[in-house]
Order: sequence, then C-alpha cells, then structure tokens
Amino acid sequence: MVRLESVGRVVHVAAVDDHPVMLTGIRTELTAIDPDLHFGRTAPTVDDLLLSGGGPYDVVLLDLRLGDGSRPFDNVIRVRAAGAEVLVFTDGLDNAAGREALSAGALGIVLKDQSAATLADAVRTVATGNTVVSARLAAVLESAAMPPAALSDRERETLRLYALDLPSKSVARRMNVTEGTAKEYLKRIRAKYAALGRPACTKLDLYHRAVEDGIVEPPVAPGTCGT
Repeated sequence: MVRLESVGRVVHVAAVDDHPVMLTGIRTELTAIDPDLHFGRTAPTVDDLLLSGGGPYDVVLLDLRLGDGSRPFDNVIRVRAAGAEVLVFTDGLDNAAGREALSAGALGIVLKDQSAATLADAVRTVATGNTVVSARLAAVLESAAMPPAALSDRERETLRLYALDLPSKSVARRMNVTEGTAKEYLKRIRAKYAALGRPACTKLDLYHRAVEDGIVEPPVAPGTCGT
C-alpha cells in the first residue's frame, strides 16, 4: 500500500530502459493512476539520462539489462550520486544482477508483469526512502545466502553450454575435448553443487543453477522483448 507520508506529494520519475514502447506505456499508466507522479525523462542508458540535463528526479526506474552492457551496480551508484532513489523495474529473473543492484543501494524490485498500481505504490514508497518489500525482493535476498559453486573456467564453460540445451557431444565439440571429458566436467559440477546443498540432478536443475550464479542470462518474460 502507498505510505501515508507520500500521499499528495509530487514525485518526479525518470526511467532507464531500452524498450521505448515499454517506456511510453509506463508513462501513460502511471500518470493515469496518480497525476502527482510526474514522469519526465526516459532514456536507453544511464549515460543518456545523466547527460540529458533533465531532472532532478526523486525516483529512477532502472532495468537490470541494458543494451550498452553496463553493470547494475555501477548504474545504481551513478543514479544515486545524482540524487535519485532507484527502483529496479525489470522483466528478468536474474538474481545475481538483482543482488548487485540492491548492494549498490536500490530500494526495491518490481517485475514488468506486475500491475501499474503495484508499480505506482512502489514508486511512492521508494520516494520516501523506504524499501519496497515484495516476494521478488525476498527471493533475491534468499538467493544471496546461497554460495556460488567454485567452478573452474572449463567447468563454467561446460555448464554454460550444457545449460543452453546443447547435448554433451556438442558441448565437447565446442570445447575441443572428448565427450568423456565433457561428461566428467558435468559430474564434477553436479558434485560441487550437491556439496553446497544446491543439488543439480537434472539438466533443468543445472540450468537453474547457471542462472542463479550468473553463468547464463535469465529468460525473458512472456510478452516482452529481449535486449
């Protein structure tokens, strides 16, 4: 719910997202829900936002994955240094990137498939300097307690390829090793995850571990466009 101290206060909002159609929709829906949410500048990168000369902003909506390849940690630090609070607004399920953003000072995470009313409430909450408590935030914080597996470079590459749904024979060919060697890498990978209490018995389990540890990109939510 919207906090009482934020009701009636004009909040200046900007967004960093490289999908212009998404940004147009955000502006229209937020303004319709709450006219005191003044949606100003939208930009595809933090560089573009900060160089635009607009602002100041109270809250910046920030996508985790931008086309310029910038890191969430760096983006949050720069936006906060410019005087705005950060609300992550993303379509992905990338816990590693979410942890980066939160560790840099972002105050919450809202997924793009949530309602505009939920987003408006979150913007109001973040504008007061409070954290948006949500199931998504809880999931990211819970994942932070899971230690990543100490995989070698070759094991990481094996997991990356295998998680992208390549059979072990194709993984071996890509890595210029025998299929037996590729299978041995997979055996070691599973053993390391099992030792951490993060079992990966199936190929789907391995895919989830690869996403959790930032080895492969998370899936794009239905109805959205990839970068």
